[in-house]
Amino acid sequence: MDVTADIGFRRSPFWAIALIALVFGQGWVTLKLFGPGLPIDRLTSDEMVFDGKHPLHAYHGLLANRVWHERQATTCYDPAFQAGYLKTPIFDAGSRPAELFYLLGGPTAGSYKIGLAICCLLAPLAFALAARGIGLGASGACFAAVIGVALWWSPACRALLEAGDIDLLAGGLFVPVYLAWLGRYWRSPGPTEFFVLAGSSAIAWYMHPLLMVGALPVALLFHLWAFRAVRFAWHLGLFFANLAGLAVNSFWIWDWGCHVRMYVPYGGEEAPHTLWPAAMAEWQAFLPNDPIDLAVAILGLIGLLCMARKNSVGAVLLAVGTMLFVVAGGAGQLWPAIAEVGAQKTLSIGIWCCAIPAAYALTSIAGSLGSSAGFRALGLVWIVIGIGGLCYGLDLSKRFEIAPLEIGLGSEREETIRAIRTGTSPDGRILWEDRSDGSRASGWSAMLPELTQRAYLGGLSPEIAIDHMHARLADGKLLGRAVADWTDDELARFFARYNVTRVICRTPESEARFRRLKGASSIAGFPKGSGTMFAIDRRPDFVLKGKASVTQMDWKRVALSELVPDENGSVVLSLHHHANWDVTPGYIEIEKDVDASDPIPMIRLRLTGPADRVTLTWKGH
Repeated sequence: MDVTADIGFRRSPFWAIALIALVFGQGWVTLKLFGPGLPIDRLTSDEMVFDGKHPLHAYHGLLANRVWHERQATTCYDPAFQAGYLKTPIFDAGSRPAELFYLLGGPTAGSYKIGLAICCLLAPLAFALAARGIGLGASGACFAAVIGVALWWSPACRALLEAGDIDLLAGGLFVPVYLAWLGRYWRSPGPTEFFVLAGSSAIAWYMHPLLMVGALPVALLFHLWAFRAVRFAWHLGLFFANLAGLAVNSFWIWDWGCHVRMYVPYGGEEAPHTLWPAAMAEWQAFLPNDPIDLAVAILGLIGLLCMARKNSVGAVLLAVGTMLFVVAGGAGQLWPAIAEVGAQKTLSIGIWCCAIPAAYALTSIAGSLGSSAGFRALGLVWIVIGIGGLCYGLDLSKRFEIAPLEIGLGSEREETIRAIRTGTSPDGRILWEDRSDGSRASGWSAMLPELTQRAYLGGLSPEIAIDHMHARLADGKLLGRAVADWTDDELARFFARYNVTRVICRTPESEARFRRLKGASSIAGFPKGSGTMFAIDRRPDFVLKGKASVTQMDWKRVALSELVPDENGSVVLSLHHHANWDVTPGYIEIEKDVDASDPIPMIRLRLTGPADRVTLTWKGH
């Protein structure tokens, strides 16, 4: 038996059972993410995951689900945060998995958690599929699946999982599949190869388009390299496989392109001044800190050399993929401008590309050992024993001691929500102070509009880089300036422009300033000193100029009644302006009300006289 031969699972039932057992094992470890005791109950419960950006993705996933059922779109205008901003794919790419989970399972926390668990279960299957693409048999595919599971639970990948980077993890799984099956398409183009390439590219495009932006040039260069060596039908098939993967995602990629201008590139003062000191400081980003990652990288290099003799095209494709994502990961650590798009997180994808040639190396070694012993299957036995010994020596059982995700609000956050509900009204906004404290559940405030039915400045995410985040209080600074330096009159003008009636301070600096503010009074303290809510003595009003009553303000529409324009014939709202509004009745014009203190203008309505009712609906693009 040649252990590197392309013998599938249908002819090797033992290895099929082994792969199924591995998937079940992966499922057992995955359940640990949802806590001790009866994790199935927590997996299907209505309690949300509050680690990292999971709440942000869940919130935007809920918005997209509602918009999809309303008008088959995924973007919308959301007035619940930042005086109105656009929910688009450009600054929260991680919401796309949540949107898919909610579409398939319904808009519940259980659907989100089950979708997260399914992404974990895909790991052994994706690595096995990639191994089949480079020509490994069922045994080699199982080796690749084992390596993939070990890499999936590495400290780096667990950190991504806790941070909510499901899009990168799920999309990254199919990058090795795509590259490996490109090599298979070279050897034997056919329907199976076409559909695997189309499917893997479609999943990668949907989950994380920047991964395919990196992988697609590899396919284009592949076209050029094989230009004269193959027939036109070969090129046509590969072209349509890539086109199909892109076409099924066109509905949201169009939104991504239309709103890319909203992205604010890095402009901070912490960028490294010279390349060499930064390179020395971040050198570990290029080398895995985990022994398994390092072992896979070394085995992968050996495997690439072994592959070069029989499958040189596959070896080159996987080598290019490894270098591409490892270099991107290192560059993201070196240059903050590149880190803004999350390039530093792709180092794990580069190691995953090494997993397939590593499995090839193991099967080649097994075949050599078996041949020298006169019994080919004996080589597999020695490899299994060797891997078992390595796992025992490195005490890899600790690798699968998974810390549960933080699920459920807990008593402290529930008390905070009760205080907000009882101490506020929907007539004004709440200025929520963001803190960059680095705690695992610091992003839970993204779900506040769902939990309290109130509008906020701040709380969406301290890491989002869009102009709308300008209007917020963060770490004792308002609009980037220490709140202690603001005069009472300046604060009054800010509160009037953004219709702020409550302030939730979460740092001593902010709390001290608002205790001195004339007209501010402390009305609630949150558990364990986590914040203090102040009431601002002012009449709430979402209308800055003219007169009107707001009867509805949500993602569907903004509805006004009893409008009376000012002497200039305008009604200005405390809502950020964006293009593509539909205004009813049609004779009313919508314009930008520009203010030098805000990078986003407010909405101005031009009226010739009073109006009983006006409705604004954002249509997208």
